[in-house]
Amino acid sequence: MKDSSYTHKCMNVLGNELRMNIIAALQKKEQTVQELVDKLDREQSAISHALQHLRECSFVDYKQKGKEREYYLKSKVFSQKGKTMIELLAEHAETYCKGKH
Repeated sequence: MKDSSYTHKCMNVLGNELRMNIIAALQKKEQTVQELVDKLDREQSAISHALQHLRECSFVDYKQKGKEREYYLKSKVFSQKGKTMIELLAEHAETYCKGKH
């Protein structure tokens, strides 16, 4: 593992139920903050804060659609099978996170 501290940070980000629920929702389709608020029945600020953490670790990103941002899963770590989470996060860090700390 080339950057175990970043991998550790990403694992901590994933250790949150709301963030994992957002990931599960985004596995189905791209969604706006308001769609996630409605689906997960949480405050807008909590969703936005969770998305910020997920973006910092390059798990999600967004594209601008008019006045709204539509969030999607950036990382392929959640669609791969047959590897441990540690291996997947190490690959994720190698692909998306070079130079981030």
